Amino acid sequence: MNRFDTYIAGYLYDNKEVALEKIGIIKTLTGSTQDARPLIQFIHDKKATNSEGLINYIAERAGKNKNLIASDLESHLAQVREFINIGKNYEIPDIGFIKSNNSGSYEFLPYSEANKPLRISSQTVPGSRRNNSRSIVQLISFIIVIAILSGLGWQAYRFFRNKQTNSTVNSISNAPDTITNTNLPDTSKVNQDSTITQPVIHSENDTVNVRYIFERTASGMRARTRTAQLQNFGNNASYDSFTTNNTKFFDLYILKPTRLADTLAVKDSLSKFFQKDIRIVIEPANQ
Repeated sequence: MNRFDTYIAGYLYDNKEVALEKIGIIKTLTGSTQDARPLIQFIHDKKATNSEGLINYIAERAGKNKNLIASDLESHLAQVREFINIGKNYEIPDIGFIKSNNSGSYEFLPYSEANKPLRISSQTVPGSRRNNSRSIVQLISFIIVIAILSGLGWQAYRFFRNKQTNSTVNSISNAPDTITNTNLPDTSKVNQDSTITQPVIHSENDTVNVRYIFERTASGMRARTRTAQLQNFGNNASYDSFTTNNTKFFDLYILKPTRLADTLAVKDSLSKFFQKDIRIVIEPANQ
């Protein structure tokens, strides 16, 4: 669940109404359900723009610049719409879900209806009971665990197949973690794996090409735009794609020659900059 979703839920509770760009308007009504969640009214509106106070609300609580928040929020909601349009439910914490119906319109789905046949209008709907909410959270957690284990299995397969040595790396790039243009062309290159027939042994003073993997995403648009942005800032950025469980994923990374003895220090620096865990892969010598 993205941090913006929590902020959106908080803004709705505080202001009784929130508009989300090209998604619609969500309102809380007087009265409450048995589990203390408010009654919700959702109106689908493809021409909706973000509530005027939402960006300021998020910027104050995140402690970041409003322009950066506006750009990040725009990117996040674009991915949310992609997510809804492929048949997935978008969750707003403690509020409910937004989904696409057979006619292409968006509907609000309360927690209590999440496991029932979907027949919901786009108007007032009651909240759900806590036990239903807990079941949904457990189901989502199970799906996330399966996805993580699948990704780890794929990485282990690539590691043993290519006989590569994992370590840690890279100097901080100066690019902010924002996307300013979601229509950038696909200028990045997609590196393909090559099979290593002989293991390569390095000493700690050797310099090797290392991939600093800082993000994994299922969005091709996110992979292309973030990679192109980092390239514009002079970074040797790229991404890999792979498919698991019929879902295509992208690993975003920065490629940089690095002395093996320096990899831990570089990894720590990147982790602090991106605010994410950094994974590294040493490329084979023939690449």
